[in-house]
Amino acid sequence: MLRTIAERFASDLAQLDDIFEDSELSTYEALRQIIDGTIPERARGGLYAYAFECLVSHFGASLDNSAVMPWSRPDFEPVDRALEAMRAPFKMSALYDFSLPVELPYPDDFPLTGWISAATVTTIHEAFGKAPSVEMDSQTAGIVKCIRGWFHAAATKGTGLVSYYH
Repeated sequence: MLRTIAERFASDLAQLDDIFEDSELSTYEALRQIIDGTIPERARGGLYAYAFECLVSHFGASLDNSAVMPWSRPDFEPVDRALEAMRAPFKMSALYDFSLPVELPYPDDFPLTGWISAATVTTIHEAFGKAPSVEMDSQTAGIVKCIRGWFHAAATKGTGLVSYYH
């Protein structure tokens, strides 16, 4: 598996090695440690978070995020208010933190990540299916539609969601 992922993402690993050139560890080695469960204490978190993104990309699928991509400094309040009014048990800010389905060292800076389990995805998707119609501005409506699409896609496949913000 490691070799397959390393070959598929060779250019990504090389780019990350350039970014983390002062690290004693290559991105390939960080990926190997994640897969083997042998990450040492006090390891540099950013390198591992980016290496884990290769695993996420290998096993998962990218979802449309065009409605949220333009945010350079996101203000989640209007979206979170709309989701609350829809009785959806989700806050957009949950994806703007550092949580993953595995334990990795916390990064000094970036990336920020978010993870929602498959069970929680199903709960949120079902809530969207029962959601009342709510008034919101066009940007918020576009973002909420995008978010609903994420949960629909993941629930249909029976998977969780992992997000990255860099």
